[in-house]
Amino acid sequence: MTPGRPVIEDAAILVEGGIIREVGTYGDLAPAHSGQVIDLGDAFIAPGLVNAHSHLELAHLRGLCPSGQGFVTWVEDLLRQPIFNLDPAAFEDAAQELKRTGTCLVGDIATRFAKEMAGALEASGLFFVVFCEAIGETIPKKTFIPSGEFEAGVISVAGHSLYTTHVDVLRAAKAETRAKGLPFSLHLAEHDDETAIMAGEPSAFLDLLQARGRLLDFTPPKKRPVEQAAALGLLDEATLCVHCVKVTDADIGTVRASGATVCLCPRSNEYIGVGRAPWEKWVASGAPVCLGTDSLASNTDLDLWNEAAYFKEHFNGELPLDGLLAMMTRVPAGIMGAGHILGTLEPGKVAAFARVPDRVMALF
Repeated sequence: MTPGRPVIEDAAILVEGGIIREVGTYGDLAPAHSGQVIDLGDAFIAPGLVNAHSHLELAHLRGLCPSGQGFVTWVEDLLRQPIFNLDPAAFEDAAQELKRTGTCLVGDIATRFAKEMAGALEASGLFFVVFCEAIGETIPKKTFIPSGEFEAGVISVAGHSLYTTHVDVLRAAKAETRAKGLPFSLHLAEHDDETAIMAGEPSAFLDLLQARGRLLDFTPPKKRPVEQAAALGLLDEATLCVHCVKVTDADIGTVRASGATVCLCPRSNEYIGVGRAPWEKWVASGAPVCLGTDSLASNTDLDLWNEAAYFKEHFNGELPLDGLLAMMTRVPAGIMGAGHILGTLEPGKVAAFARVPDRVMALF
């Protein structure tokens, strides 16, 4: 997956101490190698996968939330669930599923338990970015977000959305990540109610939130979500824009010009029933695009290969294998700040591999 380099037939990867030392053909590397040889047979090997968007706090809700009934119905049901009851057994099952299906790095949204999720992910052996989600109207007086280069994982900050997080909180969250050189994540343009709320139009979701005592003094900016995110200074090369379903051509141009990365969650959008993002326009735009599974409250599994297969099967137009793989490896590793150790198979990087399943190869 190194840009500009072709697929290597009969490939060999020389690993020492968990780090890739050399990559080439077996014929070139084998004569000078005297250590253990693991023959993977007839396999297509890619870098370890990066799941750019998940909510592992909700792992215990697998199969419990309604599908296909729209965002408001889904949220109403979600709010009746024990969403803040951490379930260690459910998390362990989720972590094992991620590893078993080739994921080595996960970008996880933590609404309440960022430190606990970071500790659990570190113990699981997964690389991680845990995004402590900023929501509401109050800017914390101090935070626990450290600075420093990505090693095994980092804790960063995310904005929940443009309407559930006060503009001052969003600006402060983005400012902190910018000051510390960390990625910033934001749910953006996910559903029609979000667009209506931002425009000051009637919204069943706004009615639901206000009935629960939220957004009582919300002032609609009378802008589309992407326009508002840009106006608040939230979009730049370190921002991960999640979902981006309800966008115009102008919105796509705005995100592309900002350098932000788009994370598409196709099966989650279909599960909830919010519509389909303009995948083809996003890919054609030149904006960095990656994939995420979202949560087990809005998806059937955390298998990125299933996400990739769904994306390829429903994509209208050409989508080469290396382009699809980049959306699960090199691109998300870069936005997570881990591009120096993950995302490609080349010397000096962590020896994290994933085998491309036959069912995915059959689509090309």
